[in-house]
Amino acid sequence: MIPIKYAIINCMKLYHASPIKNLKVIKPQRTISHDKYIGNFVFATKYKKLALMYLLPKGFPTLMNVRSKNPYVVICASVEEILKRDKGGTLYLLPGNLFSQSPQKELNEYEMVSKEAVVPLSEDDYESVTQKLISENISIYFVDSDTFNKLILNPKQDSMVKALNKYLP
Repeated sequence: MIPIKYAIINCMKLYHASPIKNLKVIKPQRTISHDKYIGNFVFATKYKKLALMYLLPKGFPTLMNVRSKNPYVVICASVEEILKRDKGGTLYLLPGNLFSQSPQKELNEYEMVSKEAVVPLSEDDYESVTQKLISENISIYFVDSDTFNKLILNPKQDSMVKALNKYLP
């Protein structure tokens, strides 16, 4: 008999975000965690809003919260920096049958991994990640490095975020 958690994963649809459009196959990529090689993986999540947040331009520290009643992302950058690099991206829907728990135990609730290449079931392309986040009711906050560091160290992070100015295009 198949254990329930594996049966659920096999039925589950997962999301994978990429700046690359029209991928026919998503291949495992070399993965480093805590400065250590942990394997080659395709990453996916059951949380659509989290996957969308991963479409934001790389290279900027971010705090992401999809578990909150009001999901948000805090970006340590200026609005102008992000908008200049926002080239959109694609959200792929993947079958869950090739995925298992993440080797990064602290992220088990949020991500799953596959050691095998995965053929997407479907894809949605977006011209602007920031516009898509807003349309999905995900709040975006832009902060400086001092504010970002205070947020990271604060156990009451959600209440601090509520006091920030939300990005409104």
